[in-house]
Amino acid sequence: MNALLASPCTGPPLLRPFPSPATRFLPAKTLAPGSLRLPRGLRASPPPPRAAAQVAASAVGGLLAPLSALEVGLRSINLAPLRPPIAAAMSAAVRWLGVYREVLLVGVLFSWFPNIPWDRQPFSALRDLCDPFLALCREVMPPVFGRKLDLSPLVAFMAIDILIMILRPQPRM
Repeated sequence: MNALLASPCTGPPLLRPFPSPATRFLPAKTLAPGSLRLPRGLRASPPPPRAAAQVAASAVGGLLAPLSALEVGLRSINLAPLRPPIAAAMSAAVRWLGVYREVLLVGVLFSWFPNIPWDRQPFSALRDLCDPFLALCREVMPPVFGRKLDLSPLVAFMAIDILIMILRPQPRM
């Protein structure tokens, strides 16, 4: 059995060129360069180098053929017109999460003082903003030492920081 798994694939690669969704049903003569009209704002990008796709398909034994065919089809669509709105939404989400992190920090610091009137404004608004998320985090990390030490703010801050790291755009190199 181990010899079967360790033996290299000797057959030809199963990777075939996969037409993009826009050109799949067109006759071959209409696929001449310049004859295909894409919607406004979209450009067809050149296909990836064939040698790399063949090496990947033969290394895995053709198991990645459907995935790389999908990748070739998806790469033929230019998503550049969608980048600015998505980047703006991600930037706004990062800013909102940063503000919420600061509000959460103030709420956690105020919770250390037992004589704060939580039923009056602005403390009730602060509690209304912070408590639902902290209650969700308390389900992940319940209080320890007989409910004396609440570690849910640590889980909350870690979750917010992870979301910020995911949403923050990475610099291009």
